[in-house]
Amino acid sequence: MRPKFAPILLVGHESTPPAWLVNGAPVGTPILCATDLAGARDLLERGRVRIAICELHVASGDGTRTLLEEAAAFFPSVAIIGVASRQRVNPDELLHMARTGVHALLFEEDRRFPLLVRSALAEAATRCRNTRVWSELAEMTPDRVRPIVAYGLTNANEPMTVDAAARALGLHRKTLAERCALSGMPSPQQVLGWCRLLAAAVLLEDRGRPVEHVAAELNFPSGAAFRNMLKRYTGLTPAALRTRGSSAEMIRRFRLVMTDSRWPHAEIRVI
Repeated sequence: MRPKFAPILLVGHESTPPAWLVNGAPVGTPILCATDLAGARDLLERGRVRIAICELHVASGDGTRTLLEEAAAFFPSVAIIGVASRQRVNPDELLHMARTGVHALLFEEDRRFPLLVRSALAEAATRCRNTRVWSELAEMTPDRVRPIVAYGLTNANEPMTVDAAARALGLHRKTLAERCALSGMPSPQQVLGWCRLLAAAVLLEDRGRPVEHVAAELNFPSGAAFRNMLKRYTGLTPAALRTRGSSAEMIRRFRLVMTDSRWPHAEIRVI
C-alpha cells in the first residue's frame, strides 16, 4: 500500500528519524535522513521530496547553509524549513535564512510540541505553493480580487466557503460577489475552487506522486472527489493535466478565466 504523503527530508541528521519529527509529521509520512550535503542533494534530485528540514546547529551546519542557498534555485517545488536554536541563533543567521527563501522556521526548543512541528510543516508547504503560483498570477490579478485569491491560495489545503472568506477578509459576502463581477471574474466560490486546483497542480508536478497523495494533502474527501472537481473545472483528468505541464497549464487556464469574455462585467446595484 502506498503512503498518503510524500517524504520529508531531514538534513544534517543520523539515519534514524528523531522522535520529534516522527511525532509531529502526519501519520504514515516517510521520513528520509541525510547526514551530508551530497546525500541530501541526491534525494532532492530524485524529485519525491516535498519538504526538506535543514538543521543549522549540527556538525554539517556549513553544508546545510549551502543547501539553503541552492534549494530556491534548483528545487523550487520543495518547501524548506530552517531549524535553529533560540539560544545560539543570531540575527544575521535569521536574515540569511530569510534571504535564501526558507518557507518556515522551527526553533529547536519547540520541537517537543508535535502541534508546533505539524504547524511548521503545513506553513512551509503552503508558502512554497503560494510563492510559485502567485509569482505567475500577481500582475494579471485585478486589484479588487487580489485579497480573495490570496485567501484562496493560503487556505487551499481545506474546503473553503464564501462566508468564511468574507469573515476572514472583513467583508460581506455580497461585497466579494460584487468585486468578482466588476472584475469580470467568476463567482467567489469558483475563484476559491480554482485556488485549490492551482495548489493541487503544483503537487501533481511530482510525476511519481499518486493522485491520492494530492487529495490527502489538500484534504479532499477522496481521490475521486479531487478528480471530479478537476474534471468539472477544466475537463481534464490528472493524467491529462500532467501531460500538459500541470502547474503551467492550470495557471494558463486561470488566466483565461480572469480575462474570458464569457464572464462579462456585471451591472451591480447596491440596495
